Amino acid sequence: MELTSTLMTDLPRLLCLVIALAGGLIAAATYMRRQRQSQVAVLQRQPPASNAGKILYHDAPTVRVAENQRVDRVRKLARLLPGEHVDIIENRGSPVPRFRVTLKDLGQRDAVPTAHIVVTYGGTQVSCGPQVQELGHNEFILPRAGRDEPRTAIYHYHERGDTLDFMRIKLRGIDAESGAAEFDVMQVSGHWLSG
Repeated sequence: MELTSTLMTDLPRLLCLVIALAGGLIAAATYMRRQRQSQVAVLQRQPPASNAGKILYHDAPTVRVAENQRVDRVRKLARLLPGEHVDIIENRGSPVPRFRVTLKDLGQRDAVPTAHIVVTYGGTQVSCGPQVQELGHNEFILPRAGRDEPRTAIYHYHERGDTLDFMRIKLRGIDAESGAAEFDVMQVSGHWLSG
């Protein structure tokens, strides 16, 4: 009788212990599975081909929200050698490019890789974060993007009534072997009903 009553009083504690052990095993198995998947993904990555001066990735969806509402987004990863440029938004015959990034030179500042770039954004003055050195009108020394991206990016933001225009450029990295710089460029424009 005493054994049965002891088991009955300890049963909730034993049940909690079994549940905690099962949860720990499930968490450990999930962690191990994710680690294995990320290691396989790293092994399957191929070294980047020499795509200097070419756009590596282009994402340009248009989202229709409702009648007369529209958001256009362009995101490109561009790989440039010094002296090359890329048109983010194609030029429609105008003598002034709509959105062009030109790489002038590569360098280093405080052991951080930098890129000397000129941005042509339809004649509009663009801004930069505090860690970017501005040399002249839309001419910058851009450090590699760190954890605090807004401080190491070039950007433009303009909202007027029912329209929005936003642009951001950041340096993802520099390939020392080929001497190419890789930029992540995003441009968003939106139009909606005023109301």
